This record gives sequence, C-alpha cells and structure tokens, in this order.
Amino acid sequence: MISSNSIIARLKRFKGNDLPALWFLAGSEPLLILEAQDAIRAAARKQGFTDRKSFVFDGNSDYAPLYDACSAMSLFGEKTLIEITLPRATIGTKGAAAMKFLTENFDNSRMVVISLLSYDWKDAKKDWFVNLKNRAQFLEAQPVDRQFMPRWIVDRAKELHDIEISADAAKLLAEKTEGNLLACAQEIEKIALLCNDKTKQIDAAYLIDAVSDVSRYDQEALQNAVLRGEAARVSKILDSLRAENVQIPYFLWILTSDIEQLIKLKSGEFVKGYGPHMEDLKRASKVHSLRVLQTVLKRLANVERLTKGLWVKDSDGDPWQELKAACLLLSVERKK
Repeated sequence: MISSNSIIARLKRFKGNDLPALWFLAGSEPLLILEAQDAIRAAARKQGFTDRKSFVFDGNSDYAPLYDACSAMSLFGEKTLIEITLPRATIGTKGAAAMKFLTENFDNSRMVVISLLSYDWKDAKKDWFVNLKNRAQFLEAQPVDRQFMPRWIVDRAKELHDIEISADAAKLLAEKTEGNLLACAQEIEKIALLCNDKTKQIDAAYLIDAVSDVSRYDQEALQNAVLRGEAARVSKILDSLRAENVQIPYFLWILTSDIEQLIKLKSGEFVKGYGPHMEDLKRASKVHSLRVLQTVLKRLANVERLTKGLWVKDSDGDPWQELKAACLLLSVERKK
C-alpha cells in the first residue's frame, strides 16, 4: 500500500538524473493514484521533463498516437513525460502490444507513467501486467480496509502535517467519512489549516470543532440552528451551502453525530467530551421526542444514500431537499 509520504520518500532515493523512466501505478483508490501522479510529475519537472503528453486508452483504442509520441524527436531537446491512463485492464491485444513496446523502448529523453485504475487477481496474471510490474517502478494503490482506516488517518496526519490525532478522533473521522479516503484527506487538510503551533494533538472533541468551518456559513452556525430548531436559519444556511457547491458529505457526518448524541442523552446514556455544543445538546434532548430523533437519524441516513447515487423510497432523489426536511423536523416538533 502506498501513501503520499512513501511515494515522496521513494523519489528522494533517486539521485541526480537517475529517476526511473518507467512507472506503473495500479489500483482503484483514486486519491492515492492522483497523489502518486502528482509526486512523480513534480520530480520529473525538476529533472527537466518540461514537455508532457497525456493519453487514455481502452481495448478499442487506437494506440498509434502513443507510438508517435514515443518516436517523436523534440526540436528543442526537451525531455517528455508521457502519462497513460488505463481505466480497466481489458486493453486488448493492441494494448498489450503497446505495453510490451514501452517496456522495451525507453531512454533518458522520455519518462512514461502508466496508471491502471481497475483490475482483479486474474488481470494481475496477464503477461503484459506481469511484464510491466517487473520492469517498471510499481506502486499499488488499493482502497484501505475499513478496519485500518483509523491507522491510515493517524499516519497521514503525522506524516504530512506533524499532527497527532488520537485513536478516538481517528475512529470518529473514519466512521463519518464512510471509508472515503478523499473525504478523510480533505478533513485532515482542514484540521491542519485550523491548527496552530500549540495545537498538535487532536482528540475527538477538538476534531468536531475543527472541521466546523465549511463555508461562509460555518458548520457551527448550522449545528446551532438545527439543535435550536431555528427553521428559517436552517433553511437559509443550507441554501447558501448548496449555492456555494459545498458537498454534503463534508458536514453531514457532524449533523448525524449530533443526532446520535441526542438519542443517547434521551435514552439516559452518558455522553462524554462533546465540546461546546454539549449545553445545546442537553437543551435539545429535553425538547425533542425519541421517536422524532430516530426519524431524523433515519432521514440523514437517506441523505447519505442519495449523495452516493442510491435509490431511496418516497424521495425525489434530491439529497439537499431530504437534508432540509430532516433538519426542519426538529423545528416543527419544537413548536408543538
């Protein structure tokens, strides 16, 4: 498994102009593929690869442009970075021949980076795959298993930002981002931006507060409006978030966590370390019924399904409308 730092560390091992001319990135985790491409591209640029050509091929593609790019001579002596994206491993006989050609024909004037975005164990046994893996610098970018997500979050925060995230905070972030590495990475970046030099240890309570600022109307304002049942304010904030193209998953998990804590309070369970929102939670738990809270939690789960493109019964398919309806349920009950 690769990470941003492991890629950078590997690149640093190559001195002078000995950066490998052939790279093979394989896996279905887009974040790791993109970061590997960026790291290699930056290193290549430092070594004089100023010309760049990009291709996307599948089993029906014409590979002639690739052969032309590999045989073309630069008029100004520029070194060329050739980036090839293969969405799937079904590249056909022409694709296999092209991959074989690349392993046998490269020099210091070209660097080739091949990114395979999806494959299985059968594909990994194909001759062209095995040949590429053996001849190129091979980096695998498979999704991180859910049980290892907290460890991945802790390691990434430490590697990239020198931030210590507690096990509880990492587990919370992993749960609320549903194993989505890109969402996790974005939240870690947000935490790093909000942290000051004195705040390098992040617990669950700090995490919830640190990721609150999602737009001009920040997350804390939305949390407060939801907990206090302020219908007009909730509607205005959500409309603003939608207009600014803020993605729902960035803040949905915090709203869901609030409702989960409310249910615990309503059920008599002890809630620990929930930061400055604890008083709002306690007040809200006295106003709302357990039945309504459970209904809101269910509708927030439907919002998550809709953001993933899944079907939800009795819904028009708009996650923003479903989210607004869920939040406004609290203000409706408060009026009774």
